[in-house]
Amino acid sequence: MEQHYDVVVIGAGLGGLLSAAQFLGRGRRVAVVERLTHVGGRFTAKPFQGAQVSTGAVHMLPFGSNGVLAGMLRDLRVPHHVHDAEVFGSFHIRGQQLRARSVLALAQVLGRHQYARFLALGAQMFLRNPRPAERDLTFRAWLAQQGVTSATAPDLVLFFARMSHFALSIDLDQVTYPEVCATMKNMFRYGPPGIVDGGCAAVAGALERRIRAAGGTILLNHDVPHILTTNGAATGIIARDRATGTPLTLRAPLVISNIGPIATDALLALGGQECPPHDQRGGQAWPPHAGGGGAATGLKVHVLTKQPFIDHQGIMYCLDTARIAGVVQPSNSDRRLAPPGEHLLITHQLWRPERESIAAARAQALADLTYLLGPPEFGAWRVLTMSQYHDAWPVNRAVQGADAIPQTSVRGLYLVGDAVKPSGYLMVEGVAQSVNALMDAVDRALPDPTTPATHLPPKPPRRRALAWLIAPPAPHPAEPVDLPAAR
Repeated sequence: MEQHYDVVVIGAGLGGLLSAAQFLGRGRRVAVVERLTHVGGRFTAKPFQGAQVSTGAVHMLPFGSNGVLAGMLRDLRVPHHVHDAEVFGSFHIRGQQLRARSVLALAQVLGRHQYARFLALGAQMFLRNPRPAERDLTFRAWLAQQGVTSATAPDLVLFFARMSHFALSIDLDQVTYPEVCATMKNMFRYGPPGIVDGGCAAVAGALERRIRAAGGTILLNHDVPHILTTNGAATGIIARDRATGTPLTLRAPLVISNIGPIATDALLALGGQECPPHDQRGGQAWPPHAGGGGAATGLKVHVLTKQPFIDHQGIMYCLDTARIAGVVQPSNSDRRLAPPGEHLLITHQLWRPERESIAAARAQALADLTYLLGPPEFGAWRVLTMSQYHDAWPVNRAVQGADAIPQTSVRGLYLVGDAVKPSGYLMVEGVAQSVNALMDAVDRALPDPTTPATHLPPKPPRRRALAWLIAPPAPHPAEPVDLPAAR
C-alpha cells in the first residue's frame, strides 16, 4: 500500500503535533505516525488511581501564558487555559517553607550576605554578555571564579543547583555559564510558570482533535522501520502496523522527525542511507557522552496527600533535602488532576546513573518525602508512581545548550523536539521554539514570498524582568475557550 502526502511527521509527541498543525495551517497534506497507542509522548498523562499521572512533564508550562508554547497554541486556535503562578516560588529551607512573591523576597531565604552576592551575580549575568574566556566555563566553575562555593555561600549554590536539577535535569557542572545566562533571562522576561487546565493531556488531546479536524492523518500504533531516500533527499517513510504487521509506504518530499537525532540516524541507516552524526552548536558529535553523565536524567515521583502541602500555583524549591530539587502541586490549579479529597504532588530530582543506582535514588526520594511530609502514617500521603529516564525513552535527552540543529545532511529531512530546542528555552517552551526554528529552516530551503521572514517570535521587552524585583508581571490575557474534561 502507498499513500502520498506533502509532509510526514515521525512521532506524535508535542513537537510532532505542533509541526503537523503548523503545516496543516498552510494547507499541506500531513500524516503523523506514532508507535504508541496515544499521542503526546512526554507531554500527556494517564489516569491512575483517580489521578492524572504525567508521562514526563509536570503539567506545567515553564513560561506560563506569556510563553512560546501558549502563544503558538493561541495562534493555532487550540483550546487551552494556563493558571499562571502568582509567586516567584517558595523555598523549603531549615525545616520551613518560605514564599517569595518577588526577587526581593529572596533575602529572607538566602540571608543578608548571600543575598548580596546573589544580586552581584545577577548584575553580571543580566547586564553584560559572557566574555570570551567564560563561554566554555561550566556554571559551577564560573561561580567558583566569583568566590561562590558550597563553603562560602552554601544556600546560594543550592539555590542555583536546585533550579538546574528541577528545570534542566542536569547539574551545575553539566551546563555552561552562557546557557544559564540565556535561560535565566528568558525565565524573567517571559514571566512565571503555569499549570495547564486539565493537565498536559488536555493540550495533547486538543492538538490531536485540531489536526484531525483540519484533515490530517494520525496513525497510532505504527512503527517506522526506515526513512526512504533517493539521491540524498527524503522521499517518505515505511510504516508498519504493530498489531497486524501490515506495511504501508507514505510518500512525501518533506519528513519531520520528532524521535531525536540518534533514532533518526538509525532509520536512515536501516534504509541504506549513510548519514554522518548531526553537528551540535559546539561542533561536537551527537550525542553527549552517555557514560559521563552527558544526558539529562532525573527521577520523578507522583504523591497523593490528604492535606495540601503547597499553598500556591508555582514551584517549591527544596534547599534542605538530600536530593529532591522541587515540588509542584498541580491540583491547586485544577482539582480534577487528583482524586476527590486528595492533593497531587509531583517531585523531581537529579539522577546521575553513572554515580548511583536507581534503587539508591528511589530510596533517597522516599527519605526526602518523609522529611518533607512526615511519616506516612494513617495514609497521610502515599506514593503513586516513581519514574526515571532510561534507555531510549524519552528519546530527546539533550543537555540544555547542547542541542542539534533542525537541518540534517539529507535534503527534506528535518528534526524537531526537545533535542532541537534553541538556547535559553526550557522543556516544552524549547519544543515549541524548535518548531518555529523548523519552519524558518523549511522556508529558507523552499522560499515562499507569502510567508514571514521568521517564525521566531520576538522576546518580551527587557523591562518585564525588572517587574520580578517587586512582583511577578501580569500574565498574557486569557482567551475564552471551551475546555475539554481531564481524561
